[in-house]
Amino acid sequence: MTDLNKYFAEAVATELPSSDDEAIEDEDTCSARELAAEFSFQCPQDESSLSLKRDYVFGLCTDSGFTRIAAGLSNTTVKIYDLSSAGSLTAVYEDRVPSVATSDIDMTICGVRFLDDGSDSLLVGTTNGQVRLFDLRATGVQATFEYKSDPLAEQSLPPVPNWITCFDRNANSRIICSGTEQQMGNVCLLFFDVRERKQLGVYHESHADDVTSVRFHASNPDLLCSGGTDGLINVFDIKQSDEDDALVNTINTESSVYRLNWHRSVNEQDIISCITHTNDFKSYECEEGDEVISFDRSAITAGIRRKNAGNFNLINAHNLEDDGVFLLAGTNQNRGEVLRSVSAPAKETLKPLTNFVGNKQIVRDSLYDAKRNLLVTGGESGIITVWTPAASNNSSSSAKLKIKSKAAKSHKQNPY
Repeated sequence: MTDLNKYFAEAVATELPSSDDEAIEDEDTCSARELAAEFSFQCPQDESSLSLKRDYVFGLCTDSGFTRIAAGLSNTTVKIYDLSSAGSLTAVYEDRVPSVATSDIDMTICGVRFLDDGSDSLLVGTTNGQVRLFDLRATGVQATFEYKSDPLAEQSLPPVPNWITCFDRNANSRIICSGTEQQMGNVCLLFFDVRERKQLGVYHESHADDVTSVRFHASNPDLLCSGGTDGLINVFDIKQSDEDDALVNTINTESSVYRLNWHRSVNEQDIISCITHTNDFKSYECEEGDEVISFDRSAITAGIRRKNAGNFNLINAHNLEDDGVFLLAGTNQNRGEVLRSVSAPAKETLKPLTNFVGNKQIVRDSLYDAKRNLLVTGGESGIITVWTPAASNNSSSSAKLKIKSKAAKSHKQNPY
């Protein structure tokens, strides 16, 4: 079992902390009044519990219009929801993507992704090496992308690991890339042609340990970045004929890569951001590999106005509408009750952004619609939550009405 799969298995087996457990020493570093002054706040617009069992949300994705959401669970099932313009969730196509029948308790979801700009074709990756394609309007699997050994190539290629840890599709929906675990010293990036339903090739020289994240550029179908527990971020131009020519850049993060994302700077440069397994954040200029921004977990913990960096969880990095970037972070205490974001407007600068009030779980993945300032989160309690400013305004109005009502009652009872 790889370190990544061990983490998944341990995460499912471990009891979540609760208020009844031994308290973790952590608290805000400022008063509630100061929090309210520094952060805007958002409340849940809608939320849905995906499972009555102990199934985590391990992956989220949305279509290009942000009207449909897919949530992949640790038991390999996928739940589909339509998202209204107001942020309300409606379950659709229930049981259209069933769990994988297996006796292997280590197998889980390793990603979900809509194939194209539409909301009907969905790719679902599982750690057993398969990426399945579903048409949500029909029943059954439309295609399965899984590496098959080629006897003619066995002498020239090292053995390809059986388990994958992540996958992505490219901007024109033609290519799928899967990243594998490390097995007997071998680590691979696997490529498949979606339209032809066939495997294309293998990169096997660029990583030395488990690949943990592969991300295609949002508009350039040939630009791919990959990261792994070896600490490397590799950038590829996949239209080149072989791996050596395709490797454009290698960046050493000197850590272990957990999650990669693409961003665009104000100077129109492609930026790759990296969240490490130690909850640090780094970003790099794609072509030259120069570091743009770097914040360790202590700095981000301070940024969200919390005290204990050991109780800190860096979740994701998202693009703001003005091409800025914000970091979503939380805690593990009280089931991850604290959930906040900070923006990074300049190097060595973190600015408090939003305090998400009413969170019920340790969040593991998120989606963000910059046009509506709408956030979707999923996590370890099997809940997906939609956060909007409108919900916060309604909550604020309700709170004011409650205060007025209490004051009125108090006045009637105590006229003096």
